[in-house]
Amino acid sequence: MIEIYGLGPAGVAAALFLRKEVVVRDLGKRYLKACGEAVPIDTPLVEDRFVLNKIRRFEFYHEDRFIGEVSYRKPYWYIVDKSSWISSLRERIQIASETERDGERIVIDARGPYSSKGLKITVARVYLRSPRKNIDPETVYFIYRRGAPGFYWVFPHGEDLNVGGGFIGVKNPLPLIHSFISSWLGGGEVIDVRGAPLTVDPEIDLGREGVYRVGEAAGLVYPLTGEGIRPAILSSQALAASLGTRKPLDNYRKAISRIISQIEFQKKLLRIAMRSIERNGSIAELANSSILKDYIEENLSVKTLLIMISRNPPKAVKTLLSILLPTP
Repeated sequence: MIEIYGLGPAGVAAALFLRKEVVVRDLGKRYLKACGEAVPIDTPLVEDRFVLNKIRRFEFYHEDRFIGEVSYRKPYWYIVDKSSWISSLRERIQIASETERDGERIVIDARGPYSSKGLKITVARVYLRSPRKNIDPETVYFIYRRGAPGFYWVFPHGEDLNVGGGFIGVKNPLPLIHSFISSWLGGGEVIDVRGAPLTVDPEIDLGREGVYRVGEAAGLVYPLTGEGIRPAILSSQALAASLGTRKPLDNYRKAISRIISQIEFQKKLLRIAMRSIERNGSIAELANSSILKDYIEENLSVKTLLIMISRNPPKAVKTLLSILLPTP
């Protein structure tokens, strides 16, 4: 018998990739969570009918100052109707009867931030209609706030906008988001508001034999962007493939080793950013198109930092040393 706790992206993906009957726990009536609702175009289980927008460009700002952009000839990300998409996937799950208890009991924890380990913040999201500022429906905007680790986001959402943000040390970002909407977008009609916890400095914990964790519950969320949908689905796919092997936990870890490595690297970058902000600095000064591309594609590496050195050697060398040396 397989029990799955939570049916967000990670839980529903695990149930579908297992291709067998499962017992589901902690099932809410409808899936709702504050996020940008963007997924890379190659994300498994995404159907065209739930795609609202196709993203070709990303623009970055430090408050009102333009930092740079990343553009693609073809769409790189989709904006999905996340609630409808997850609800549709839930309908495809094979639900087992509570009386069916044959075989080994396996538990999969997919409860996201409600069971993850590590530093969490609260993020909030607003659906905004008719903003005064002209926003390209194929562009995503990241706006970094002076003096606070975190960012605002502006994503298209069909004909409306998904505007949100989260910052370390800020318990309720909603007043900041409303102020941002007024100052950066010129206002607009708020049609829906949601908030949710997000694990920004996660502790990776894949569970133990017989009791496994997937998605954000396992700490599989990228600290610098908050992206969690893709690692949630890929981790569930990897676990489902590993459960039939002799060493499922080891094989599961190996299958998602690249995701884990990137998360651990980004955790160090996040701590550096926090120290820089405490000194009234900004890592935005080191950004260029190559670095921003690595940032969007979750491909940050020491090579990325070498590019930073070429732009601003004194500051970037300190950054590089801080990452390569053990964190005290």
